[in-house]
Amino acid sequence: MRFLKVPRKDGERTRQELMTAGALDNGYPISSEAGFVYLPLVSGAKLPTSASKFETVEREAERRESPPKKLADALSGLLTEAERGALIASFDIIGDIAIVEIPEGLEPREKEIGEALLRVHNNVKTVLKKLGPMEGEFRVRKLGFLAGENKTETTYRENGVPMKLDVAKVYFSVRLASERKRIAELVKPGERVLVLFAGVGPFALAIAKKRPDARIVAVEINPEAVRYMKENIALNKFDNIEPVEGDARAVPLQAGSFDRVIMPLPKSAEEFLDVAFAAVKDGGMVHFYTLADANDPFGEALEKAELKAEKAGVSVEIGSQRIVRPYSPLIVQVVLDLEVRKT
Repeated sequence: MRFLKVPRKDGERTRQELMTAGALDNGYPISSEAGFVYLPLVSGAKLPTSASKFETVEREAERRESPPKKLADALSGLLTEAERGALIASFDIIGDIAIVEIPEGLEPREKEIGEALLRVHNNVKTVLKKLGPMEGEFRVRKLGFLAGENKTETTYRENGVPMKLDVAKVYFSVRLASERKRIAELVKPGERVLVLFAGVGPFALAIAKKRPDARIVAVEINPEAVRYMKENIALNKFDNIEPVEGDARAVPLQAGSFDRVIMPLPKSAEEFLDVAFAAVKDGGMVHFYTLADANDPFGEALEKAELKAEKAGVSVEIGSQRIVRPYSPLIVQVVLDLEVRKT
C-alpha cells in the first residue's frame, strides 16, 4: 500500500490538501512513527503540487471495515427506533468540526451520537453540540464538546479558498456556499465591491479569488472575525481586499463609490439599507439578504427595501430574487438583487 510520508508538523495541512484533491484513501488508517505521519494514497491519484515534495513509501496496511454511511445506521443498536426517529439528521460540518443539535430527550445518548458521527464522517475530527441560539451583537452560539478533539478552531475550504475560523467566536454559515459562488460570478472586471457584515471574509475571499482585478472593502464589527479575516487574506495571498473593523454605520465610506454592495446579515439587514444606498453608485447593485415569511417571502422583503429606498431618496428595481435557505419551518432567508437608481 502506498503512503505519503510527511513530517508531523505538516501532517494536518497535507491531509486536508490530499482530501480536497481526492488523493487520500479513507479505506486505510493514517499512522504515525518517529516524527512522521503516513497518509494512505488513492492508487493512481495525482498529488497536489504542495504534497509532491514529500516521499512516497510502500507499507503494509489492513483495510479498515467500511464505516456506516448514515448516522441512523451508525446508531442502530444504540438508540431505539423512536429515538432514531427523534434525532435531527441535519447538521453542519465546518472544516473538520461537526456541529449538531441534540433533540430533547436524547441528551443521555449525546456522547454516543458524537462518536457515531466520527465513524460516519472520516474527515470530522471534532463533534460539538449547540447549547442555544445565535445571540449577542456578534451572533455567536454557545457550543459544548461531544467527541473527538476538544477544539473550536478549524480550516474550512470552499471553492478552492481555505478559511480559518473559530466556530465559538465568529458567525459562519456553510449553507451560503452556493450563494457566495453566485455573487462572485456576478462581479464584473474592475468592480469596486463593499461587503458589509463580512465575518471572516467568505464573500470577500470568494470574489477576490474569482476577480483578482476587483477592489473589495470588507467591514466587520467583531474583532475576532476581523483577525481571522486578515489571516485568511494572507493565507490566500490576496492583495485586493481591505478589511475594516467597525460598525457598518460608523465606518466612513465614500458616497457613491461602489459598484456593488453585499449585505449577508441574517437578521435586521434592512436597518443598514440606507448605508448601502449611500455607498453604491447610481445604477449599482445591492444584494439584500433578509428573513421572511415562507408564505410570502419576496413580497415582505421587497416591502422592506422599498420603504428604506423611499426614505433614502432612491428607487430600486429587482434584478433577481431567490430563496437562499430555510431558516425555520415558517421562515426562509431570501436575497433581493436590487438595482439602485439615484436620479
